Amino acid sequence: MEGNMIHHYDTYSILVVNKQSVIRRMYTPFEVLCIESIDELEYGASFYVDEVFPDEDDLLLFKIGGNLFAYNHFIITERI
Repeated sequence: MEGNMIHHYDTYSILVVNKQSVIRRMYTPFEVLCIESIDELEYGASFYVDEVFPDEDDLLLFKIGGNLFAYNHFIITERI
């Protein structure tokens, strides 16, 4: 399987593990909380993720308000 990538997301959903260690698929739009200010997004503000994408290093990006942001600036606030 060398060279094959297994993705845990597609454009409209991601797989997450909840506190009970159960894998769940979350579909967009889902709500996130900004935990680190980035560009015009302020710390502590809530946003809805419209789509998800990989970057050139295969890291997860959230599309919020038409712009792409790295996932690590946010936590998911919806119950999973």
